[in-house]
Amino acid sequence: MPITSYPQYMDPAGKAGQLANFQNYVADSYAVQETVPYGAAVQLNATGTAITPIKTGGTVIGIALAQHIHDYVEKKDDQKYEVASSAAIVKRGRIFVVAGGDVINGQAVKVDPATQKFSTSGTITIAGAVFKSNATANQLVEIEINLP
Repeated sequence: MPITSYPQYMDPAGKAGQLANFQNYVADSYAVQETVPYGAAVQLNATGTAITPIKTGGTVIGIALAQHIHDYVEKKDDQKYEVASSAAIVKRGRIFVVAGGDVINGQAVKVDPATQKFSTSGTITIAGAVFKSNATANQLVEIEINLP
């Protein structure tokens, strides 16, 4: 039987990098060269052996998937992949990210390397990605990404 009521099985959006639904998604594992926050757009390093957060002129290969629950009691800085760890990078599927401005469902997705926020006016276009909900600046917004 298909899942028809997602809130019954999956919490609503809580953080960047969280999957948006239970539809199929594809994530690859990569070594981490620089600290990568959950929900950040990433690129391969010059040798193709590890990832870094997207830089000006880079090519987005996916979005960092959130892996751990945040420690709200001690307020730890734990919502990121550390250097030399392994990161899960979503290449296809729906994922929540932080909006960098007003966005509308169906618009093409771009990212600003300086802020790691997603909008329609960022400097780097994410091929095959569209917004799947409306949002204003600094809100979580759902995107659908479809990279090879």
